Amino acid sequence: MMVDTEHSINISLSKKRVLLFSQYFFGYESKIKEKMRELGAEVDLYDEMSVKTMFSRALLKISPAIFNRKTERYYCEILNKIKNNSYDFVLFIDCEMPTEKVLDLFRKKFKTAKFCLHMWDSVENLKGVESKFKYFDHITTFDRSDAHKYKLKLRPLFFADEYKIKNKVEYYEYDLTFIGTIHSDRYRILKKMFEQAQNLNLRIFFYPYLQSRFIYYYYKLTKREFRNTKINNFRFDKISSDEIAQITKLSKVVIDIQHPAQTGLTMRTLEMVGMKKKIITTNEDIIKYDFYNKNNIFIIGRENPYLNPLFIESPYEDIDSNIYNYYSIDRWCLDVLGECI
Repeated sequence: MMVDTEHSINISLSKKRVLLFSQYFFGYESKIKEKMRELGAEVDLYDEMSVKTMFSRALLKISPAIFNRKTERYYCEILNKIKNNSYDFVLFIDCEMPTEKVLDLFRKKFKTAKFCLHMWDSVENLKGVESKFKYFDHITTFDRSDAHKYKLKLRPLFFADEYKIKNKVEYYEYDLTFIGTIHSDRYRILKKMFEQAQNLNLRIFFYPYLQSRFIYYYYKLTKREFRNTKINNFRFDKISSDEIAQITKLSKVVIDIQHPAQTGLTMRTLEMVGMKKKIITTNEDIIKYDFYNKNNIFIIGRENPYLNPLFIESPYEDIDSNIYNYYSIDRWCLDVLGECI
């Protein structure tokens, strides 16, 4: 199943008004808002999450219903603020928190709006989200398996403007780079790759991020690969999107390790498409996408990841410009609103 990149598009959202609900995630929600504004839309952005603390979010994964009353009060407060507005589109990213009662209230209030949902997490990871699909006119997902299983439109993620290549980099400061949150089996895989990279005398930049020191100590108690680690092996400060872009610009190859429960392409993968960088990834599903080129993308196993020096040394090969532009944030904004014509 290849991604369709051939539609002609309406490249304007002129005079449209969008109500956007998204988790606040490394500033991507602001990039979406600003891009829609550049395309001519007026955008009101609100946090999709009614809970903010790490502890509350952990409970959310166990039982979302615990927060139903709090969530409904939160969304009613928003509805009261915007009750005099009219919208052409109401867009939810993931829709993890809103209850069916909330969605019903919003649909009744904004009867003429087109309700859109984009999933940039897998359905399996968001308890009860499938029951909310009936409230939406247009649903897209980043996950190819979910698109097939739930009859949704596949729309992979995007690269933001700062990841769009302008001038070819002639000098690389790093041969191999990883920047990302440590979850699932990521650290076990990274540790093996790090050791190989050192043996190959590669210049490496690793930024293994953990949300808190509490999580580090929890992992140290529960995960075997953490038992001999030290707390200074990890980073606890968020790194900005601009910083990531600058480090990546100076890197020849970037490592991507997707969550084992997901087949959808990570944001990092699409950002590397934008920057025309070579990728080492655990995601075998990547061969089914139109930008796949074995000379640019090297797939490794999760159990025995292997670094191929020849892949790292060889140059990047350009992809077709139509395919490249499809993965831009401009086109993504139009597609998730169903504005591709």
